[in-house]
Amino acid sequence: MSKPQGKLERFTSTLDCGQQPTSTEAIRFMTVSTTTQKLIWGIFAARCSMCRRKVIWESNSKSRSLTGEIAHIVGAKRSAARGRATCLGDRDGPDNLMLLCREHHKIIDDNEDEYPVERLHGIREEYLAWLETQLTPAQRWSAGIISQYTYLNVPRLDEFAAMLGYQIRHDPVPGKTHLSELNYEINHLMEQYRRVLDTLPMESVPVEKISFAHEGYIGQIVSFERLRFRNRNVPMYRPEGQMTAFKGDLDRDPHIYHAFSDWRFIINVDLRWITTNTAYGLVRSSGAGAVFSGFARINAVDFETNTMLATGLAIGVPPSFFDPVRESASSASEPIDMSTFEDDATKARQGGWIGTVASCDGCGKIFVEGDYMVDGPLHRGGPWGNICERCFLTGDRKLGIGLGQLFKKTSAGWPMVGGYPATLTDTSDY
Repeated sequence: MSKPQGKLERFTSTLDCGQQPTSTEAIRFMTVSTTTQKLIWGIFAARCSMCRRKVIWESNSKSRSLTGEIAHIVGAKRSAARGRATCLGDRDGPDNLMLLCREHHKIIDDNEDEYPVERLHGIREEYLAWLETQLTPAQRWSAGIISQYTYLNVPRLDEFAAMLGYQIRHDPVPGKTHLSELNYEINHLMEQYRRVLDTLPMESVPVEKISFAHEGYIGQIVSFERLRFRNRNVPMYRPEGQMTAFKGDLDRDPHIYHAFSDWRFIINVDLRWITTNTAYGLVRSSGAGAVFSGFARINAVDFETNTMLATGLAIGVPPSFFDPVRESASSASEPIDMSTFEDDATKARQGGWIGTVASCDGCGKIFVEGDYMVDGPLHRGGPWGNICERCFLTGDRKLGIGLGQLFKKTSAGWPMVGGYPATLTDTSDY
């Protein structure tokens, strides 16, 4: 005769599924707090630790039924399965709990000899390690999918670009100034960011491919294309001249969000970084919300609400399907060896660039030793500047007198290595 189901061992989580225990008996014997239940469902990504099947069933009408149960490794009380084993911590704490389907929960409780505490801890750890391997990998991505910026997190973007070796050149934005207060200067600022962001060699995880919330995503850059967001706590009128004070309370902090089937994606919104009044209206769109493309950085995971929270970096309106495709420099074609543009005649002149050059005038890339630099037009027929090899290669790739000269950064400076193959008897000024 099979062992009767232990009342202390059988309960399910609500996990935003609208299912609360209704009977007095269920409530009386529920020993694990609701908060911990939701935490376990989140940590285990709503899957059985043994068969790894999802334990939430969804109907065609999107209603849900929970088919999983939270199991104690050391029993909740001495009379329960494995209840006489030593528990070093809280029997109802997360470290002593695991999520199982109903079938495997009954199997481990009916067969204590085959499933002792040590084996269950091993199954638990093995499953959590496997779950990490199911995280969506990062892939190459370009900010060129943004047609018009609605949100530019100036300090975080500057920091992000610098980490990748790029510099975004712009005048400082005073502490309490909102971008919309810059008037015409906002156009120049957005162009400076576009020039660099479209070039950044970045990788991101597409949020549309993420199946579940997980701490492994913390610190990761995530991207989204044509994703519909709704907003909360964005005031009707922009409080210009005021800083956005985040309280860590989603009932008060301004944010936009998207609800996937198994997790929620939330981006906190600092009102200063909304670019224009029109953009503010889009962020604050009521009803069905607004569609955005962009990228953000995950900074926290809340398993109780199955939510991943992010800091928005650049967000904007996606291009129309009728707009021409804008090819970014980061998707440049085959790599080219810049040494092929060097020539011995130029090197024999022993010329060099006088002074320092910190970064590319085109894309903002910060120069380091070994980099090439071209003193030439930013685009043919346009103004001259100091450009990196990437910007040079996306142009017409021409060097020579009146076209551009090639320099290479060394510990001693910027010797000229190409683009001036005139003879040494030529007395014309460089």
